[in-house]
Amino acid sequence: MQRVRDCLFADDVLYDVERGVWVRVSGSSAFVGIDSILAWISGPFTAVSFKEEGTVVERGMSLGSVEGPRHFDTVRSPLTCRIVEANLALKGNPRLLNREPYGGGWFVRVEPLNMDGERSGLLSIAAARGSLDRRVVELHVRCFAEFPDLEMFEIGSECAGILVKLDEVMQSSPIGTVVHLVSDDTTAEIELIGWSERTGQTLVESRREGNLFHFIIRKTR
Repeated sequence: MQRVRDCLFADDVLYDVERGVWVRVSGSSAFVGIDSILAWISGPFTAVSFKEEGTVVERGMSLGSVEGPRHFDTVRSPLTCRIVEANLALKGNPRLLNREPYGGGWFVRVEPLNMDGERSGLLSIAAARGSLDRRVVELHVRCFAEFPDLEMFEIGSECAGILVKLDEVMQSSPIGTVVHLVSDDTTAEIELIGWSERTGQTLVESRREGNLFHFIIRKTR
């Protein structure tokens, strides 16, 4: 994986930056998925749909769609292909698209029909880095170490009160839940570190942006 700004991109795929998708060739077939930019700007995905297996799709046309609370998008094919297999695991767990866009969150497996003629439009991470960087900036993409299940925006709240709310969230959530907490309390970072040590919950990441503090917290017990 390689980091562009704060976003991680796989280094073993080819990118169609404009369409926000990637290709990983595997023998006579290829896996297609969405890139980190699309995975983060959409919020947690809630639904996916696929074109039928066996469908021939021209480059730039729809392989299916993805839907989240902030974004609905068409997954457009980076090459002319025949759909061999849809990743049906996404039906039951659409958030694999957010959490593992280059792994378990692949979208479809296809048979390329014009790979030699269309390969020039697909870029390695080295060639795509500049374009990916510009898109991250233009779209105001904010990536964190883990994709959150829940978000808490506690602007104007004192940290003591925030921690009470956070305890309640943790008590009512299953192990593995990831929370994105945003606070403007200047004591938030040191308070969250202490809270993590007391509770045994994991403070995965902390980041300051202007006067706001962002925390990624995972329930581990």
